[in-house]
Amino acid sequence: MPVSVRYFLFPEDSDPLRLSQRLVDGLIQGKDAMPQYADTKQRVMGVVIQNEDGKPTNVDRTYGAIWTFDEDGAIREGLQEAVSEAMGLSDASRTCEKVVPLRPQLKRKRFEEKYRWEPSPSDIDRVIRDIWPKKKADRLKDAKGVSKRRPALTFEAKHALGKVSGGFWEIKLEIDKLKEPGLRGFAFEARKRASEDLEYRHLYNALADMAVASLEILKREKTGKGVWYAVLEVMMTRPDEGYSEVVRVFCEKCDGREAAVAATRKLLVEHANLFNDHTDLQASVMTDLEWEVRAFPD
Repeated sequence: MPVSVRYFLFPEDSDPLRLSQRLVDGLIQGKDAMPQYADTKQRVMGVVIQNEDGKPTNVDRTYGAIWTFDEDGAIREGLQEAVSEAMGLSDASRTCEKVVPLRPQLKRKRFEEKYRWEPSPSDIDRVIRDIWPKKKADRLKDAKGVSKRRPALTFEAKHALGKVSGGFWEIKLEIDKLKEPGLRGFAFEARKRASEDLEYRHLYNALADMAVASLEILKREKTGKGVWYAVLEVMMTRPDEGYSEVVRVFCEKCDGREAAVAATRKLLVEHANLFNDHTDLQASVMTDLEWEVRAFPD
């Protein structure tokens, strides 16, 4: 039976609020914020629900989490900190168990106190009334973020977008094959055609922009000058689920490639304790142009 998770915010001294999946996704991805809760810690309840034919049938389980909102009302940094501490707990349980048995237990207790809370029966009953309302008063109000609701993507629009973008990878592949002289000629000719074939001017200009960006990256790689980033990705493998994912990214903005290389070595030393049998550390340096494409948080 398929399951889904619904989220509810429990502010102090006020009624719970319903968190839409769109808002939760935006908060986790760093694309949304709730400035009304800036610089606070808030209790959130997750309700795992079993569904049938798209409708909730019963509650599988509930859990309580504490979200840390920063000065802008965002939670991404707080979530990354929690993930980092959770990985530290896993590492401590393997390395310290025989030496100091109490240390991992104390760390776990502090972690639970910092990031977990236990919903009461009345808390659970309140959200159940929202999920299966019997009267209008049972429905909770929706929490609000700052991002605007995106317009609906119709089936026709989705199909059209998928069809025209299906070959984007091939465009990038061909441009990436070009060296500096070829990129200059490509960009110039694309601009020229944009001025002549006005119906497709936006597409030709986009092609020219891609060539110019690739040319700039080649120049940066040759000289090592400009803005570079030292990047350390924390990659967690989930054997039971058969995939790996980046759970945290450490970075440092640098002046030039040499400084970025030195900063990357420093990041590796500082965060070596995160490495274990299920967690890899992947280090790299890149220009600010490549950094923007990777869409890491600055």
